Amino acid sequence: MLLVLLIHTTALLTAVAQHNLTRFGTATQSSNIGGGYAVYAIRPPISNDFSLKICSHTYVDHSSNKPAWWMFKFSFGYAYITNITIYYREGFARRMDGFKLCVANTSITPPVSDSCYEDPDPGLPNTTQTISFNQLGQYVIYFDSKGSKETSGRYDRPTVELCYVAIDGRFITIM
Repeated sequence: MLLVLLIHTTALLTAVAQHNLTRFGTATQSSNIGGGYAVYAIRPPISNDFSLKICSHTYVDHSSNKPAWWMFKFSFGYAYITNITIYYREGFARRMDGFKLCVANTSITPPVSDSCYEDPDPGLPNTTQTISFNQLGQYVIYFDSKGSKETSGRYDRPTVELCYVAIDGRFITIM
């Protein structure tokens, strides 16, 4: 009987867990560059088209190798997150190569979580991806500690350039 209840609960969570929850929280990031605020990644348009007025962008620090991160915190506590869709800056997949996307219960960076997606090498990732999680969490953290070699041969330190993020799931009340 318990197994049947668990199966029904899982099916119910999956069926109703298809709402974008980004309007119920706040976005922050490790730094800004001339605009490119973290909140831009949770506002339309839903696109990879880049502008510092519509996409998040962290500072490209050429003097240190500090990681770059973007973080979303739910204002209501916990959420059951089914999947996350990211729209990274078009034409800049090299800057997201090796990224990590996590659902976590703390704001620690680098993320300490059992529920992390890591970009599998080799090759460059797609700039638009939907990643399944089916995980309970309070935070979503996009993390880059790798950096990138630019087409000019210059090495850029870790950078985050998210144009849109959709976090699908549902609210959870923990008693």
